[in-house]
Amino acid sequence: MKELKGIITAMVTPFDETEKMDIPAARKMARWLVNNGVHGLFICGTNGEFHLLSDDEKVELTKAVVDEVGNDVTICAGAGCCSTQQTIALTQRLVDAGADYISVVTPYYLVPNQEDLYKHYYDIAASTAAPIILYNLPGQTGLSIEYETANRLADIDNIVAIKDSSGKFEVQKQYHEISKHKNFKVLNGSDSLMLDAFKEGSVASVAATSNVLPKIEVDLYNYFIAGQLDQAQEERNKIDALRMNIKKMTAPAVMKEALNLMGITAGITRRPIHMPNEIITQDIKEMLAAYNLLPQ
Repeated sequence: MKELKGIITAMVTPFDETEKMDIPAARKMARWLVNNGVHGLFICGTNGEFHLLSDDEKVELTKAVVDEVGNDVTICAGAGCCSTQQTIALTQRLVDAGADYISVVTPYYLVPNQEDLYKHYYDIAASTAAPIILYNLPGQTGLSIEYETANRLADIDNIVAIKDSSGKFEVQKQYHEISKHKNFKVLNGSDSLMLDAFKEGSVASVAATSNVLPKIEVDLYNYFIAGQLDQAQEERNKIDALRMNIKKMTAPAVMKEALNLMGITAGITRRPIHMPNEIITQDIKEMLAAYNLLPQ
């Protein structure tokens, strides 16, 4: 089993001008991220517009990314669907495509109770030998994985971690209490909490902002590992300008525009989400200039 550690980029999914998935661009993006030091890629997630991808597209993307960089870094692929049976079927396809870990977000739109949720994850884990990452994203799904449920699920051998994107550090701290007693890791999914999460014991940060700032965030992690916390905090502070700009549009519109301006083909977002207008694009250009990321 490959190690979960460091900066794992929540990679955007490139689309061409017709909204078709751009596999050559995805390969190049994955290679660029790996060349800039990230420790893993998290594909078919929220910032990868998984909710707008077909299952066939998720499999195609996973195969391409695994083929391009699977020998170099850890690949996590999102299989979470509203239906347990669909999630089981997609999980097997993504395992066959070469994913190292399968991430399973809680069902969305409908709101299962905690016992429903436990059985959902239990059945998925029982269907595969692949390592499973629970994905807590209550802001988008309307459902949180409560401490007691996560603690029960952590007893299942191939449920090995949880990605917490609640944005509430107290929630993540509760998950850390489980990790102290069981073979169960915590991944931070809120970029604002990245350094605090590492200090608390998170083994990795699944970071959307590392699409644009991989070097800064890898440096943050390396400084943290070396015990150079002041330098790590300096790198953490650099992320805020991007975070503030991201909030101006629905994800991942700002990140895609930033990457395009940097010369990394990300293409457009799928409708109903649209790309930034001229005013926001100018803000992005000024931000990238401050980061010294615009092509010369």
